Amino acid sequence: MLPGQMGVARVSAMVLFGSGMILVGVLFAPSVGLWRYPRACTRVSIVGAVVAAIVLAVQVSAPAAFGSSLTWGDLSTNYFLAMAHFFQPASAYPFSWLPAWAYRVGTLTPLIAAGGVAAFGAGYAALRAGERAAALPMAVGLGAIVVFVTTAVFAAQQTWHGIPL
Repeated sequence: MLPGQMGVARVSAMVLFGSGMILVGVLFAPSVGLWRYPRACTRVSIVGAVVAAIVLAVQVSAPAAFGSSLTWGDLSTNYFLAMAHFFQPASAYPFSWLPAWAYRVGTLTPLIAAGGVAAFGAGYAALRAGERAAALPMAVGLGAIVVFVTTAVFAAQQTWHGIPL
């Protein structure tokens, strides 16, 4: 990976790690200890899956809603550049030639990882406790994590110092 590509990769890894640490805190903290309550874990899993699915739906449908001719490859890279700029304002973002809505929609990108991690982690805890209803949101969460990671890798490969190649 080239040095200029590290902005998107670093922020994407930071978002995934931060989401995981928050989930571990919520599941295992002595004061909260959500893992002891399987139904609550199932609810957290469902909410996480719904958040991730809604953000993905918004990001996929936004170009059509705004009449943009950008391809999904262009948009996914721009969404991750917007996320990197949102967390690290020093990283570049091509405001000059992109529509303003792409940045606003791109700042929602961390919610895909957060929702996916919450759905998968809380769903796993609920599934181990015998809550079969957590299987579907857990699968949706895993799918959201896979989409986030693969798109982050694609976006990191397509940028140089915050500028799409």
